[in-house]
Amino acid sequence: MKILKVCSILLLFSAIIFACKTQSGLSKKESKALEEERIAHETSTELTFYDWNTGYSKAKRLDKVLLVDVYTDWCYWCKVMDKQTYSKDNIIKQLNKDFVCVKFNPEKNNDSLQLFDKYVNSRMLQSYLFDRRSSGYPTTTFWVNPYKKERLEVHPGYKAPEVFAKLLESMKALHVSPSTENKE
Repeated sequence: MKILKVCSILLLFSAIIFACKTQSGLSKKESKALEEERIAHETSTELTFYDWNTGYSKAKRLDKVLLVDVYTDWCYWCKVMDKQTYSKDNIIKQLNKDFVCVKFNPEKNNDSLQLFDKYVNSRMLQSYLFDRRSSGYPTTTFWVNPYKKERLEVHPGYKAPEVFAKLLESMKALHVSPSTENKE
C-alpha cells in the first residue's frame, strides 16, 4: 500500500512538472529558437524598425514593449527625432533590450494591418494608436503589454535623447511579463 501511495505521489509530481514545462506550448527546438531570437534582438548594436504586422507579432512573441513611431514623410520633427534621438547609442541599446520598434506612416494606405484577431486599415490603426485622441507627428505610442487589450501610452511630439531615455525607463517599468500574469 505504501509503495502504491509513493508511486501515485511521484506520478502526480511528474505530471505537474511536465505540465509546467509544456505550459508555453513550445517544443525544446521552438524554445531554443525563441531564446536565440531574443538574444540576437537584445544584443544588436543597430536599431531595427519593423513594419506593423512584423513588429506587433514579434513584441508579443519576445514579451517586449511595443514602441510605435507614428510619423509622416513630410514631418520635419520626425526627421529630427530620427537623426538626434533614435541614432544615439544609449537609446539604441535601451530600445533593443526592452522594446520592439515599429515605424508606422498612417498616410500610406494599407488594409491588411493585424490588430488582435482582425485586420484593419491605416486610419483605423492610427485611431487606435492615438487612443482615439487627436495628436500630431511624431507621436510615440507604447503598447506596454501587447498581448493584452489595454490603454496605450501616447506621447506626441519630438523627444530629445535625455527626455526619451527617461520615458523609455518609465515605460519599461510598466511592463508585466505574461509569465507573472494570466493572458487575456
